[in-house]
Amino acid sequence: MNSRAHTFYAVLVSVVLAGSALGQSDPVLTMEKVMTREQLRTIGIDGLTPIQRAALDRWLSDYTVSVIQFAQQSDKPATNGPIPPPTTYSGSGGGHWIKSKADNGAIVILEDGSMWEINSLDRIETVLWLPISNVTILRANSPVGDYKYTLINTDDGEKALAKYLGKQ
Repeated sequence: MNSRAHTFYAVLVSVVLAGSALGQSDPVLTMEKVMTREQLRTIGIDGLTPIQRAALDRWLSDYTVSVIQFAQQSDKPATNGPIPPPTTYSGSGGGHWIKSKADNGAIVILEDGSMWEINSLDRIETVLWLPISNVTILRANSPVGDYKYTLINTDDGEKALAKYLGKQ
C-alpha cells in the first residue's frame, strides 16, 4: 500500500471506528458522503423515504466497519490458508464491564476490547444497558448459530445471547 493510500485508510479507520466505539446512533458515513447528487438520483436513492434512507445509511456505516475489520485481518502476515474469523473467546467469566455500545445495543464493547454482536431478540434488553455495567460472559447453554455466548448484566440480572466479533 502506498503512503497516500495508507494515510486515507488510517483516516477512514479512525473516523468509522471512533464513531462506532462512541456508540453513536447516527451513521458515520452517509450516502451523500460517498456518492454525487447525480449518482443518488440515477440510482434512485433520493426517492427513498426518510426511514429507508436512515436504514441505508446505517447499513453503509456498519458495512464499512466490517470491511475495515476484514482489511485489518488481511494486513497480517500470510499463513497456510485463510484466517478464520474469531469464534472463541478466552476471557469468559466475571469481572468485565461495558466500555461502550453501538447501533442501539446491537454491538457491545467490553473493557478488554472484545466486541459482541447481540442476537436481535435480546437487543430490547441491551439497548438499556449502561456503560460501566458489570458483565459476566458464559458459553450459551442453548447457542443459536454463531451466537455461542451469553452476556449477563450482573447489575440488573438481564441476559443476552451474543456472537464474539473479536477485539478492537
